[in-house]
Amino acid sequence: MEKETRILTEPIEVRKAEDGTRTMVGYGAVFGKLSQDLGGFREVIAPGAFNRTVQNQKDILVTVNHDVNSLLGRTGAGTARVSVDEIGVRYEVDLPDTVAGRDAEVLASRGDLFGSSFTFSVTKDGDSWEKDEDGRRLRTLNEVKLYELGPVVSPAYLDTTVALRSFGEIEASEDTQEEIIEEDETRESTLNPAINAARFIR
Repeated sequence: MEKETRILTEPIEVRKAEDGTRTMVGYGAVFGKLSQDLGGFREVIAPGAFNRTVQNQKDILVTVNHDVNSLLGRTGAGTARVSVDEIGVRYEVDLPDTVAGRDAEVLASRGDLFGSSFTFSVTKDGDSWEKDEDGRRLRTLNEVKLYELGPVVSPAYLDTTVALRSFGEIEASEDTQEEIIEEDETRESTLNPAINAARFIR
């Protein structure tokens, strides 16, 4: 299971409690929302794709820009909560009184943290491929393993290397199937004079 990264432009919110606690809230992934073109295909996350991983994963990190040196919290320490609702995968993290925590609060309040991102891998048979009504490839994430999520500065980076490899394998598999079908048709026509005659008449 190789890791992939996706970025969403969902808004981030920082809440301040009366005791001075600062909590950042955001969605790392949203269900049913079609992605931008990822290099020949688009992607959508199915509801339930994160159910098992959120229930069973003992420690999910919340970081800024996927940098463990900018750690904001983790579920294993109880400083972050990750849950699944009807919208997607929601995270809440108690911002620490560290450089990373203070910077994250300031950047979020200024709108400099553009959205959130998550790092995941697809479980065995956890994705499916089909073609949409325009004939373009659509990948559906049905079950994934979540490792880390959190706010990001820029939405420009989309790590699609692994997905593109899977996309290439799908395309190659289809090409192979088409070759097999063509070979079978050729062989059948060679063995069946009636088919040859029919094709000749046409």
